[in-house]
Amino acid sequence: MDSNSEFIELTTTRKNLDLISDIKFSKNNQYQLLIGTWGNTLLLYDCHSFINYPHEPLPREPICELSVADTPLSILYPANNNTNSQAPPIVGLLDGSVRQVDFENVRLGKNMGDTFEGEDVRNGINHLCQGANNSVVASSFRGYLQLLDQRLQKPLSSWRNGRKVLAMESTDKYLILGLAGNVVEIYDLNKLETSSTPTPLETREVGLKYQVTDIKASPNQDVLAISSIDGRVSVEYLDSPPEVQQEKNFVFKSHRHFDKESGTDLVYPINSLAFRKNVSRNNYLFTSGSDGYVCLWDINKRKRLRQYPKFETYEIDGLPSEERTTESIAKMDVSYTDDLIAVATSDDNYKRRRRLSESENSRLPSRVYMRHLKD
Repeated sequence: MDSNSEFIELTTTRKNLDLISDIKFSKNNQYQLLIGTWGNTLLLYDCHSFINYPHEPLPREPICELSVADTPLSILYPANNNTNSQAPPIVGLLDGSVRQVDFENVRLGKNMGDTFEGEDVRNGINHLCQGANNSVVASSFRGYLQLLDQRLQKPLSSWRNGRKVLAMESTDKYLILGLAGNVVEIYDLNKLETSSTPTPLETREVGLKYQVTDIKASPNQDVLAISSIDGRVSVEYLDSPPEVQQEKNFVFKSHRHFDKESGTDLVYPINSLAFRKNVSRNNYLFTSGSDGYVCLWDINKRKRLRQYPKFETYEIDGLPSEERTTESIAKMDVSYTDDLIAVATSDDNYKRRRRLSESENSRLPSRVYMRHLKD
């Protein structure tokens, strides 16, 4: 990539990296980054050297590559109350299983989740979140939810939501579900284990017109940012009475670009959100979309602080191209030390009608970039 020199591309031994399913920084070993792909691969990187770049050489290749039997759709680095050990990451797979990653033996552990009748692709684990008391919450495409004990590696409870779970987030107190129909349900995280069918504390219809794509909570956990496929972000306040929410909640547009030929805005999906982790920068929000841009926003001031240069490439399948091709941003994450941001791009032309003359091999390979977030 030639257009965005502020970000440095990570490398891999694979010629063409498949679509990125998820990326997550570790909570314990803060500079480790785990990447999952639709090519049934997990890639682990040590990104510590990016802090001292360019004074230190950059080892940009993965320290571990793990091929798995099915696609790792979602990744979670769970919290661990035992500071003397590191909690291994957990992955949710397309086959509906939830497993710990054993890097020492280069394999996945046993399935710690439930199995459902008529299991198929719609039971793939599309989201993982931290639960209360060292538990983990897993959701599937079809709307099944599970509460899992990560230490005993067994299910504690399971239930089904009447809507599809499109996004999921958790705070110290709440589980937040972004559902089909632009509905957000908020649950008491500490009461999930005591109820066979949990009842939401609150159900909201957010101010979005189209499908939810991501939900993230701010570092002090008082704000939710909810993105959609039509370039909008809804900012919702937690722990506030309805009259305060009505006054403070707002929606802003992003990732829209004026087209001179048509005289209208071209609207792009916002695929991923990430807050700065430092509380002093609370409510600084990154948005990223299919237009290839990453934007930084100050939620308190309702102002865009910066738009980073577009992610573009001049190569397709390793061959030079005369035209710039936009790299759609699929996922991003900010390290828990708040000084690194990882951005993963994947070709999302499969979401739109492909030309009859276009081959499957003509899509762009996925890429992952890293940047040091300097003050």
